[in-house]
Amino acid sequence: MTMRATHSRVYIDRHGRRMKQMSLAQRTILRKAYIRQSPGWRHPLVGYILCPFIIAVAMVCTLFLQKALNIVHFASAFPILAILLVALFWGVGPALIAVALGTVLLDYYFVPPFGQIMAGTWRDTIQLVPFIIAGCTIALITAQRERARLLALGAEQELQVYAEEMELANRKLEEADQMKDQFLSIASHELKTPVTSIRGHAQLTIHRLNKQKNASPEMEEIGMALKKINDQTTRLTNLIDDLMDVSSIRAGKLELRKQKSDLRDICREAVEDEHLLNGRPITLNMPERAVNVAVDRDRMAQVLLNLISNAIKYSPDGSPIEVILNERPSSALIQVKDSGKGIPKDQQTHIFEIFYRTPDAQTSSKRGLGLGLAISKNIVERHDGSIWCESEPGREALSSSSSQSRRLVSPGDYATYYPPIPARSPFLLLDGGEVDLCALLPAYAA
Repeated sequence: MTMRATHSRVYIDRHGRRMKQMSLAQRTILRKAYIRQSPGWRHPLVGYILCPFIIAVAMVCTLFLQKALNIVHFASAFPILAILLVALFWGVGPALIAVALGTVLLDYYFVPPFGQIMAGTWRDTIQLVPFIIAGCTIALITAQRERARLLALGAEQELQVYAEEMELANRKLEEADQMKDQFLSIASHELKTPVTSIRGHAQLTIHRLNKQKNASPEMEEIGMALKKINDQTTRLTNLIDDLMDVSSIRAGKLELRKQKSDLRDICREAVEDEHLLNGRPITLNMPERAVNVAVDRDRMAQVLLNLISNAIKYSPDGSPIEVILNERPSSALIQVKDSGKGIPKDQQTHIFEIFYRTPDAQTSSKRGLGLGLAISKNIVERHDGSIWCESEPGREALSSSSSQSRRLVSPGDYATYYPPIPARSPFLLLDGGEVDLCALLPAYAA
């Protein structure tokens, strides 16, 4: 048999079967373990003691039949049966002893000259060869059976060791995961206070500088520096808020304060905020009548801001964003369209996982940790809604979300267009009318 070695002292034969080579010490340990698991009466020592009596009983039965029938054609039948029983219950060693004893007794009683052991010619002695071959074959089969049992026992013990190691590793991973969640929670809370303080002082100083009519060039430079500080602290504040939300989600402590709300107001505020912040043109299409549902107003606004900002972030600068609301008999469907390059289908289910970013997003200059969509998915699902992405590379991206609605409203054709904001405009007040919106979803991962 040609065999090739692998790691862990496991060999593969030419048929592709894996065979484990065990040392003598390992076999001894496994045999002792197998004996401990067996009943006391099946101990090999008991077999060595009982096999002479069993062979003797078999010979007595054979002699009794010979006396009753005056002739016995198969004198070795009962001894073979006795050897089989000994091998079955006590293993190879007692079986070989039974073969030897049976050979001696058959030679003494049934091979001429009777009453003597190995006293006849070789022609007479050869009659015992079939019995010896049959007995040794039984012992060989028993040996293979014992080997299979030992291998099974070894595999069972190895699996038990692996299971214990896996349990220990899982316990350590759970502890590490809990420590990570605790770190996220503690770090987020500890960072939020100083960052908020820095941001507040920066905004206060900017406000005071803006009141000065004739600012010197040095003060303008200070104002620009403070604006950068304000922008970066705002980004840090949003990041800290996301980390706190992730920590609450993983701990199962994210609370929802549901109340009856008109989603038009929530969506109008979210769209206007993103429009003022980014200056991108946004079109909203929605029913004319209100959509009143029980939602957490702040959390739903957070979802909308995440989704719209993602659509803006991963689409060409200056391209329009379209938000569409359609109310169905038992739910409301919201779609967000952008003109980005799309997401492959194999990545669309992963974009809602924590810390996941598409390969294109990772290689781009867009900042993000991949938290926004994961948080949005959790919030939407806790409102008994669903969120998904419909996109193909090279085509416009379409993101959708559905949420439960309490009543049916006939949708109308009502749209509000928010035009681009000039680059140097400090602020812009919009009166966009009423917007009927229920839920929202982006096309790209943060």
